[in-house]
Amino acid sequence: MSTSGYFAQSYAEARGKFLAAAEAAGLGVASHRHPLLGRDGEVLAMDVARHGAADARALLIVSSGCHGAEGYCGSGVQNALLADPAFGAAARAAGVAVLYVHALNPWGFSWLRRTTHENVDLNRNWHDFSQPLPRNAAYDEIAHLLVPAAWPPSPEVEAGLAAYAAQHGDRGLQTAISGGQYEHPEGLFYGGGNPN
Repeated sequence: MSTSGYFAQSYAEARGKFLAAAEAAGLGVASHRHPLLGRDGEVLAMDVARHGAADARALLIVSSGCHGAEGYCGSGVQNALLADPAFGAAARAAGVAVLYVHALNPWGFSWLRRTTHENVDLNRNWHDFSQPLPRNAAYDEIAHLLVPAAWPPSPEVEAGLAAYAAQHGDRGLQTAISGGQYEHPEGLFYGGGNPN
């Protein structure tokens, strides 16, 4: 198969290819269904397959779709690895089991969103939620400018962001935005209020 055959144009196609690749490799799949449907009305699930001994001395986790829209690339890589007997043999010979986790964020994968259906960025959801969460005071200062009440942003909103960048530099603005935050559920890079 050409490398393009491992990749898909939709979540449903990607999931179908992954399930078929796991079956062709002789692997069972545990499917963890998402409560919502996908963009095209399809069932959503995080599918997990393990290749290798249960008592392997090491485990390699190959996941896809933490940020849903990135799932297409990761899914294609997983399908290629599942179809590569040399990769499986090398892993076994090294005492390594491989755990394939397809579509960590199936909703985001289907809807082409970075976040979950709750607007949670899973990269920022790995905290001990019994402890106080990190505070991003810089984000708090500009949250109303990043997700304004009306779209497109008004000239005042654009001027506010430009003023913040002038005072803190472009890097300061980028850090304030992408550093993650836990106070604004409708905002950017929201890490959630509990484990997802």
